[in-house]
Amino acid sequence: METSRESARKLMIEKQGITQFPKSNSKKSVVDTISRLGCLQIDTISVIERAHYLTLWSRLGAYDMNHLDESAYKDRKLFEYWAHAACFVPYADYRFYLHAMKVRQDEMKARFVKRTGKNVEVLDQVLARIKDEGPLSSKDFEGPKRNGGWWNRKTEKVAMDYMYGAGILMVSNRVRFQRYYDLSENVLPSWVDVEPPSDDERTEFFIRKTLQCLGAIKPIDVRKYYHHHSVKLGQTTKQIEEMLKGLDGVKEVNVEGDKNKHYCLDEDVKRLQIIDDDFGFDDVRLLIYFDNLMWNRERVQHLFGFESKLEIYLPQEQRVYGYYHLPVLYGDQLVARIEPKMDRKEKKLIIRGYWIEPGFKETNEYREKLERNLADFAAFHGAELIEWLG
Repeated sequence: METSRESARKLMIEKQGITQFPKSNSKKSVVDTISRLGCLQIDTISVIERAHYLTLWSRLGAYDMNHLDESAYKDRKLFEYWAHAACFVPYADYRFYLHAMKVRQDEMKARFVKRTGKNVEVLDQVLARIKDEGPLSSKDFEGPKRNGGWWNRKTEKVAMDYMYGAGILMVSNRVRFQRYYDLSENVLPSWVDVEPPSDDERTEFFIRKTLQCLGAIKPIDVRKYYHHHSVKLGQTTKQIEEMLKGLDGVKEVNVEGDKNKHYCLDEDVKRLQIIDDDFGFDDVRLLIYFDNLMWNRERVQHLFGFESKLEIYLPQEQRVYGYYHLPVLYGDQLVARIEPKMDRKEKKLIIRGYWIEPGFKETNEYREKLERNLADFAAFHGAELIEWLG
């Protein structure tokens, strides 16, 4: 089957759950959205609300951010682990991450010694304290807080991070975004399936979830949606393609402008045939680069003709669009970039920059929808005023 880039990107937007805000929201809405997406990336940047809250906002509109925290740390519907990057993941999928935990556990001691230069007894000492005292964070261990990023963290923090990756510890809670670790047996709900899948079952799970989340995919998309280093996929692109060819309910698709074969679920092949006639989404959404839809830069470039430029890691003089700008989705196109910053003291959302993509011409209808979406965005942040600079 042949399909256009336009149809493929429309399908991707639908699969990502962006096209319609629900009439009402609840904790179930939050968990269902993350289940649909497979995982939700967590990030620390707080120029505006943190990434995990905003990815949900782009799909749910006005919702209670406490619903995410309660779903993860109180109701135990979600857990933190490596999926694309550091993510919230539904507990229903827990067993498919056991392999990654086992790989990290096998490497843990050697990596800890190499990383810190300390004896592995530190791991046992940290674990013993958590067993005796309950959930602990890095601040519960003596020694000054160090500057300089991940490579300069205190030894006990590194120990907890490695044991978390190995599945020995889990994130029990966060306080002002700081993680508290506890024994996995104290966090993991009793109803969770902990039977390890076979390698083929595990690989098929990540393939099918990627199909469900993106629509028409290339084999490499599986390794980029569920980052192969994060989930320890252990499969090359060629091996993934061989499995895709043999999966029930999956068909090959040719996407305009790409010589590589794509694959699609049967029901999505049918959707591709009619999607241009009834796509229906013509609103504006602000996205972030940590949004699932934006993860794969090459895919976004091909389907949307949009060059991703996450510039937070660049020196100021090398930035084109500002420290933390957001792509603007309008219908099935990424048409602009906007740089918001929240002044929490003044309850003001400041728009520091705004750039139209080449070839896009603003209309009154677009501008009205952008301003309405910005007003909702501001209200979500508790802002009482939007101020445009320049």
